[in-house]
Amino acid sequence: MATVFKNARLVLPDAVVSGSLNVEGGRIAAVDDSPAAPNGALDLDGDYLLPGLIDLHTDNVEKHYEPRPQVYWDPVAAAVNHDAQIATSGITTVYDSVCLGLTSKGELRSEHIRPMIDGIAQAQTTGMLRTDHRIHLRCEVTGADVLDQLTAFDNDTMIGLVSVMDHAPGQRQTADMDVWRHIKREHDGLTEDEIEREYDRLTRASRELGPTQRWAVADWSRARAFGLASHDDQTVAHVAESAEIGCTIAEFPTTVEAAKASRDHGLAVLMGGPNLVRGRSSYGNITARDLAEQGLLDIVSSDYVPASMLHAAFTLADTVTGWDLPRAVATMTATPARVAGLDDRGRLEPGLRADLIRVRLVDGRPVVRGVWVAGERVV
Repeated sequence: MATVFKNARLVLPDAVVSGSLNVEGGRIAAVDDSPAAPNGALDLDGDYLLPGLIDLHTDNVEKHYEPRPQVYWDPVAAAVNHDAQIATSGITTVYDSVCLGLTSKGELRSEHIRPMIDGIAQAQTTGMLRTDHRIHLRCEVTGADVLDQLTAFDNDTMIGLVSVMDHAPGQRQTADMDVWRHIKREHDGLTEDEIEREYDRLTRASRELGPTQRWAVADWSRARAFGLASHDDQTVAHVAESAEIGCTIAEFPTTVEAAKASRDHGLAVLMGGPNLVRGRSSYGNITARDLAEQGLLDIVSSDYVPASMLHAAFTLADTVTGWDLPRAVATMTATPARVAGLDDRGRLEPGLRADLIRVRLVDGRPVVRGVWVAGERVV
């Protein structure tokens, strides 16, 4: 089925142009910067037409599977609900992140990982999902059972990305111990004695298990040709280790030094949309805007707010010197596609998949007004 979009502001890799775009057989057939268009073309009334967003890291699926503490939803229905939010946020390819080996609530989470992923797989196989889903395995290297959990995915075709994490306090994400203690006290409700025991347990696991299991996860990932990401690198030494084990993505580096070192080692720097839109890190670390201003931002993911990606693109273009809309959009389309090896999408170019989103600015906020996946309208 052929579709022609006219009167659109096309966000191309290097410019925004007014024109039309033709879709045939689920692929972009032509991009035209003239106003000419055949009768029956879909008039976008001057709205932006962007490539569909590619989200390499979202924790959003867990919110739908466990909408309240200790309340677990049907995993297929949870996947469908999650997918609906993803689609209406303009994301057409998503890597659903699930955590292996977390030492906080570890047993609880490990019990539900398989049903959650199977729910996504079943919903996708039966045509219930609107967007393209893959799985991102986030591996907590301080978790005693992380490697045992990992073997359950030896032949799982849903896996597309793996990352290594170490959430022990006093380094990386929670280098500021006052912030960590505040979170444990005010959010988790721990007593001072419980906080001390948690600190001892996590830091001991980081020393005794972390280094060996980081390499083991990397070896497992490399053997299956999965992409590998580091998580919350703080120091030049952290980044050097990430590069040594084969990481190609640096997720959420917490300092400028780590971001610069990541670039030096050829790792793409990924930051979260919520950080960029809010202008601050939840843990007091370096902000995405700071890195963008220094030219050290390559990829934006939704992290924990799907709608943050599109909002982040316009925030970057509007507030950071040297960034225009094509460059900002590329951080969530062309660049993640390239890094993830998805060479069939991510740009408005003939021959690529017609994953498209129609966007209008309303009171300065981007609003999704239509989404197409492989040429088929899903929103």
